[in-house]
Amino acid sequence: MGEATQRYAVVTGANKGIGLEIVRQLASEGIKVVLTARNEERGLQALQKLKASGLSHLVLFHQLDVADAASVTSLADFIKSKFGKLDILVNNAGVSGVIIEDNEQGTKALTQTYELAEECLQINYYGTKITVQSLMPLLQLSDSPTIVNVSSTQGQLESFPKESWARGVLSDADNLTEEKMDEIVKKFLNDFKEGSLESNGWPRYIGAYIVSKAAVNGYTRILAKKNPSFCINSVCPGYVKTDITSNTGFLTVEEGAASPVRLALLPNGSPSDHNSELKVKMGEATQRYAVVTGANKGIGLEIVRQLASEGIKVVLTARNEERGLQALQKLKASGLSHLVLFHQLDVADAASVASLAHFIKSKFGKLDILVNNAGISGIVIEDSDLITTLILNRGVVPDEEGTKALTQTYELAEECLQINYYGTKITVESLMPLLQLSDSPTIVNVSSFLGQLENFPKESWARGVLSDADNLTEEKIDEIVKKFLSDFKEGSLESKGWPRYMGAYIVSKAAMNGYTRILAKKNPSFCINSVCPGYVKTDITSNTGFLTVEEGAASPVRLALLPNGSPSGRVHPGLAIQRYAVVTGANKGIGLEIVKQLASAGIKVVLTARNEERGLHAMEKIKASGLSHLVMFHLLDVADATSVASLADFIKSKFGKLDILVNNAGIGGAITKDVDLLPSVLLNPGVKEDGAKAMTQTYELAEECLQINYYGTKITVESLMPLLQLSHSPTIVNVSSSKGKLQNFPKESWARGVLSDADNLTEEKIDEIVKKFLSDFKEGSLESKGWPRYMGAYIVSKAAMNGYTRILAKKNPSFCINSVCPGYVKTDITSNTGFLTVEEGAASPVRLALLPNGSPSGLFYYRADVASF
Repeated sequence: MGEATQRYAVVTGANKGIGLEIVRQLASEGIKVVLTARNEERGLQALQKLKASGLSHLVLFHQLDVADAASVTSLADFIKSKFGKLDILVNNAGVSGVIIEDNEQGTKALTQTYELAEECLQINYYGTKITVQSLMPLLQLSDSPTIVNVSSTQGQLESFPKESWARGVLSDADNLTEEKMDEIVKKFLNDFKEGSLESNGWPRYIGAYIVSKAAVNGYTRILAKKNPSFCINSVCPGYVKTDITSNTGFLTVEEGAASPVRLALLPNGSPSDHNSELKVKMGEATQRYAVVTGANKGIGLEIVRQLASEGIKVVLTARNEERGLQALQKLKASGLSHLVLFHQLDVADAASVASLAHFIKSKFGKLDILVNNAGISGIVIEDSDLITTLILNRGVVPDEEGTKALTQTYELAEECLQINYYGTKITVESLMPLLQLSDSPTIVNVSSFLGQLENFPKESWARGVLSDADNLTEEKIDEIVKKFLSDFKEGSLESKGWPRYMGAYIVSKAAMNGYTRILAKKNPSFCINSVCPGYVKTDITSNTGFLTVEEGAASPVRLALLPNGSPSGRVHPGLAIQRYAVVTGANKGIGLEIVKQLASAGIKVVLTARNEERGLHAMEKIKASGLSHLVMFHLLDVADATSVASLADFIKSKFGKLDILVNNAGIGGAITKDVDLLPSVLLNPGVKEDGAKAMTQTYELAEECLQINYYGTKITVESLMPLLQLSHSPTIVNVSSSKGKLQNFPKESWARGVLSDADNLTEEKIDEIVKKFLSDFKEGSLESKGWPRYMGAYIVSKAAMNGYTRILAKKNPSFCINSVCPGYVKTDITSNTGFLTVEEGAASPVRLALLPNGSPSGLFYYRADVASF
């Protein structure tokens, strides 16, 4: 980023919803954005909203009607005179082509007229074309020209009848032309006017919208072919709560905007001519089919919803037909019912599974994804207050608590194993022939952290058998299950080395994990994994979990959508052994939330803080989340080598190793004087007039900032490195900031030059930069020596941290070491002026902390995306 020049973007239809959020997220990356809207008043109101985010200095408004060539020309002239070029164009402007109103029955009624259809195509398709053609000369002046067309899953070709003429034309990518697409659009409108849509093979409802988005997708492919030096893609942002969906979506605008923004920021040479949400090129895409077992509620139903949102046809299964059909009704409200079918299924009944297999064979002829989610707990919960303790302590509690919390019988245990383990096996075996017909066969077994082998006593026979992955067989797993049930019947669970409480559930999930590994070995062309979705609010946990079903479903869905060649035979998260983490600066804010989220993934976390009282107070908050058994407090001052050494001794004696280190401890290096001005300075450090009013910065504060943020990170890493080297997946996450990007240094500054030269960067050079900054600060010569004027200590500390991250990653190739900016978060360091919650801020460091072995290292991330240093 050291050599980066200012980048400029245009976003159409940006006065609200996804468009406005795309503007916000691009501006947060330092890009100057022209926010456009048809209605000037609404556009200026949108600009006011961005003022509150401290981004108004990076955003300009210009009126634009994409369907009016004169209006688009006026925008092109403005950009040419103002910037001289354009780097990014996001075509977001669009209308639905229908009117949705409440009718007398209290339900939604859809009205579609020729006039609405014509307007829809004029804006969505022709508007995109007019805008691209007018702005193309300015995009050609960019060194990284990018076009993102915001499309929809409704634009997929499967939305057209199979034999329709339009589908055939659009599918023939090699011979597709703009003239052919214009012909499709005209033909649709002509047939609409004549009232012959259905008879001529057009979609019956929201046809104009479907045709417009299919046309946008086709145009994307043509554009990409014509302009090979450009990065041109279309993307479906998902089912988002916006006006176009009458706010019925289940994604927020922030989530919806993330995909277009990610494509807008792709580096040169990235894939072009893609519909990004589908993960495959349009036209060559074949329909994918999935089965989800136990899907009438909870995580199962949400997995169905999320897969269908990706355009996958899903068979929702449930043991109880009435409940399954009720679940189907719920999906109707999400507008996904055309992608979901119901079939009754009892996984423990071979005849029922065979009936499902026959249905899929006759209906689809193959199966691409199987998610084995059906499961029961094997107990009756008597006290939901105690069940949290029981679950999070993995069944290890005093008898007094255990017997109060639940009832477990042999009959319940037998049923649990029959459904959770044998049901999975029966389903896989029956559906295997159909999965073998897929070009990307995927099986996801929804397991649990209770299935980890650490939940068995160390010396137990079952643990030994399941640990020996190389020699594990289905026969051996079956033998374990039978032995457990035999010992349960005899009342000898504890004496025979079985878990005392929730034993059937633990054994069933451990058996499932073992079966996953065997299956993956037998089927190397498949992608087969098991996953713990986390501690989710569902019936199985008596709704005592702290994750929503949406969050719980996300992991199975991610695995279900992995591309060919992805890792197989794994248990996510973890590898059936306990993992240990340290989080510095964790008594509040992002640090405390990182602790919470890591513990939620079953990781044992050492929460550290400089102030003992505040650290213990944070532990009280952890207690309220039911996670205290997974979190310990240890005093730590990262700038004090003795304090860090004490922590290292504690971890060595307590755990014997360390898997994850999150360096989060940090301070701002300044005292805030004016909170209202702070966002302007934080988001644009070069604003001199606001800087002096907003904050006070002294040499002493600057020195302390560098001592904690940079040297504190180094001291901590060096002390804990021997313990990290004992881990099979050593991971370091340095919580940095976009303020540490090299673009925040003047272009010709010496420090920027040194830090930009990654190949020759050393710790000694970084230390020299830090010392020179402090020396120039003391002399009062920051500006004359090419340093940032405001927040200089913070900027230098985070740039130094980023440089140190790159050096560390090179020195330790078996580690996963990255730095990350969590975004502009509401914390003490921003005087709570941020626009992200701590939960949102913590998500990025946690994601990096949980990356599997072999993941990218030595990178800088802005939230979830790789960014330039």
